[in-house]
Amino acid sequence: MAKQTIRLLVDSGSQRFVEQVSALPDAARFEILSYAGKGEEALSGLIQHADAVYIYQHFLPEELIQSAPSLRFIQKHGLNCKNIDVAAATKRGIPVATLPLFRNATVAEHALALMLACARKIIPGHRAVENAIYQEMGINPIRTTQREHRGNWAQIEGVSELKGASVGIIGLGDIGMEVAKRCRAFEMDVFYHQRQRHSGEIEERFEASFLGFDDLLDSVDFLVLVLPHTPDSEALIGAPEFARMKPSATLINVARGAVVDEDALADALANGQIAMAGLDVYREEPLPVSSPLLAMSNVVLTPHTGGGSQRSRALDRPAALANILRFFDGEQPSGVINL
Repeated sequence: MAKQTIRLLVDSGSQRFVEQVSALPDAARFEILSYAGKGEEALSGLIQHADAVYIYQHFLPEELIQSAPSLRFIQKHGLNCKNIDVAAATKRGIPVATLPLFRNATVAEHALALMLACARKIIPGHRAVENAIYQEMGINPIRTTQREHRGNWAQIEGVSELKGASVGIIGLGDIGMEVAKRCRAFEMDVFYHQRQRHSGEIEERFEASFLGFDDLLDSVDFLVLVLPHTPDSEALIGAPEFARMKPSATLINVARGAVVDEDALADALANGQIAMAGLDVYREEPLPVSSPLLAMSNVVLTPHTGGGSQRSRALDRPAALANILRFFDGEQPSGVINL
């Protein structure tokens, strides 16, 4: 007996997103409904025919959910459901499922890697070993045992740990939530700021406390930026913000380069207003050779490699379609948050 064809409305904010979904092996089970190139307003016409919605960034308000008589399942591409009226879906008995994206986990892991590299002084340590600076220090190598060794023979100062430190995440969206989960695994105190505060349930789930923007800057040991680059966030972190931060604080940017005033950052690092910075993104990419950041010893720089991997690109969308199929084939879908 042939299995039913499922009319799937795909978030069409990106033609590429639609094409990637349509090219998946499981897509043969679906009739893909796309409004790409027609504007978000075209969503309202198509949703009336949809059995399921695979939504990413566009909004699913109550009026759209109520206007779709055949709608039985909503799959979110990610964890953050602030663009979906979950209460309206619940009222109709429609499951809303989330998906922890490999891509988001990849960016979060990169943020943690930068945090660890800054805290543990990985780059200065690597350079000390690579350049054999023990020769300049008058130290001779010894054969080590369990008890006899030369801990921190390079005398690198300021080595610290993440345990017990505080982190402030600006933008607790899908990626920010993944960052929060990993910071809690390191027993850090997690705070966040964004324009719209999360519900108490979300804050409890991620053990994250909301702080006002200035309070966040004043108090945290690590400031992690994972917010989008918009006109409102252009140069959000500049000279006034660095002046508020602890002299021992570290800035981590895995968002977009232009949310930071790089000239102000270089000044803050040079003048001791903050201790370190870990950057994967820049105002200009590649980072120009004229950038003063390149000559600084208290920065960790990576070439925008945090934004995904071959594995993440291969797994995220197939997992979403497989979850939708589980529901329509009478199996238990994963990640359902409301029923």
